Amino acid sequence: MHSATLEILQHASGSTWAILIIMGALSIGLWAILIRKLIANRRRRLADEKWRSSLGRELTFPALLGLANRLPDTPMGRVALSAFGERRDVPHSLSEGLAERRDHLVREAVERAADLEAAANERGLIFLAFCSATGPLIGLLGTVWGIMDSFFQIGKQGSANITVVAPGIAEALLATLAGLLVAIPASVGYNAFAGFNRDAESRLLAFASELLCLFQRSDMEVLENTPLAERRA
Repeated sequence: MHSATLEILQHASGSTWAILIIMGALSIGLWAILIRKLIANRRRRLADEKWRSSLGRELTFPALLGLANRLPDTPMGRVALSAFGERRDVPHSLSEGLAERRDHLVREAVERAADLEAAANERGLIFLAFCSATGPLIGLLGTVWGIMDSFFQIGKQGSANITVVAPGIAEALLATLAGLLVAIPASVGYNAFAGFNRDAESRLLAFASELLCLFQRSDMEVLENTPLAERRA
C-alpha cells in the first residue's frame, strides 16, 4: 500500500475507519459475486453452445427428448424436460378441448421453467446495483465528514494553515476513493451481467417458442387424423 495512504490510516478518525470498514465489507461481497457470476455465465454459455451443436437444425421429439435426458443440467434441457413432464405421450386421437388443455399445460410448464432460469440469472445483481448506487454516497459522506473536521480544526486553532487543513482533506479523499473502488466494479459488473442475461433470456425464449410450436404441430396432426365426431367430443 502507498506510504501516504498508510500514514493517513494511522491518523484517521473513527468515522473514517467506520466508512472504510463498510466499504471493505461491501467489496468482499462484491468481488465474491463478480467471480461467481463470471464462472456461472461461462458455464451457461458453453452449455448453450453444446446444446445447439448437439441438437442440430431439425427439431424432433425423439432428438429433443434424448438430448434433454443427456443434458438435464442445461437451461434448455430443464425447459424441455419441464415440457415433456406435462406431455410424454402422442395420442392416436384427440378432441379440440383436450388439445387446448394440453397446450395450456405445456405452455405453463415452459413459462414456469423459463422464469426459474431468469430468476437464477438475476441472483446477485441486486447487490451489485446496491453497491453501485450507495458506494459513492457513503464515500461522499466520508468526504463531507472530513471537510467538516477540517473546518472545525481551522476554527479551533484560528488558522487556515495547510498543516491544519490537510489531514481532514486527506481523510475525505480517502473515503471518496473507497466509495469509488466499490462503485466502479459494481457498475461495470452489473451492466455486463445484465446484458448477458438479456441475451441468454432471448435465446431461451426463442427455444421455448420453437418447443411450443413443435407440440402444437404434433397435436394439429393428430387432430387432422381424428374422426370429426371424436374431435368435437
